[in-house]
Amino acid sequence: MLTRDQCPICGTHAGKPVLRVPFDDKALQGYLQEIGFGLPADWFLGFDYSLHECVHCGLLYQRHALEASQSQVLYGASDACERLAEDHALPALAHLAEDAVLVRQLLGAGRPRVLDFGMGWGRFAMLAQAFGCEVHGVEMSAAAARHGQDHGIRLRDLSGLQPEEFDFILIDQVLEHLDAPVPLFQNLARSLKPGGLLLLGVPGHRSLPAKIRAGAGHPAPVSRLSHRDIDALSPMIHLNLFSNRSLRELACRAGLEVFSVPLGKTLGSGMLWNSLRQWNRTPLLAIKYRWAIGTRIWLRKRQGAFPG
Repeated sequence: MLTRDQCPICGTHAGKPVLRVPFDDKALQGYLQEIGFGLPADWFLGFDYSLHECVHCGLLYQRHALEASQSQVLYGASDACERLAEDHALPALAHLAEDAVLVRQLLGAGRPRVLDFGMGWGRFAMLAQAFGCEVHGVEMSAAAARHGQDHGIRLRDLSGLQPEEFDFILIDQVLEHLDAPVPLFQNLARSLKPGGLLLLGVPGHRSLPAKIRAGAGHPAPVSRLSHRDIDALSPMIHLNLFSNRSLRELACRAGLEVFSVPLGKTLGSGMLWNSLRQWNRTPLLAIKYRWAIGTRIWLRKRQGAFPG
């Protein structure tokens, strides 16, 4: 197992944990059994479930993480056949299609070159392809990668990405899983053309840090958290819980700036307007995109920027 003694975003020393319990904690084990956590128990001998909150950038993160070979065991199993149907629910697909349409509007004419990093089963990649983009994808799961390739997505490896290659990059629900997100994110930023756009999405839980601090000193602090709370920093899975502030810090370190999406273009990409839920969702999402709040934000590569 890896030990992270510094914030993985800004490098600030970890300091005292805000939560620390053994992995055999009763409430924690109840959560792990519910999600079907099946990793070898001997991996965790001598380690605690330890959470730290960075005083500089606000990132909440697990101190311990799996090594590369252990992560391959965790993420190598394929459950695609079981998940594929639920992943193709119409509202979810409509939201991805909105992003694809918005990309085309923001990038103007031509055939944008797009990278879907951590593309999973290629839902966004195939929709972006259908809307006229040349789509490349990076995916760890061999089964998911083959699925994308069978549907015309060009498979890539992170080490093979070229500088200033892409007009748009999507990295959604990925960085929370990484023990060292900054170097990877900087590599992706290098492969973005000057003026190119990147849509970054991670899970959010704004009230969790305060909730954890409120339980400090309780004899069973995990028992005061719901399973949704624990899921935000699921042991060995969700290693990092980002805030808007920590995402902006990450963007700055990669030479990217927050991009304010024009309100009209965001509204113009809306779909399923006959659904009351979409009427509630789309204007709110447009405001979030416009003001770059929350943990799903648009970024742009500055002209002449070359992150270190």
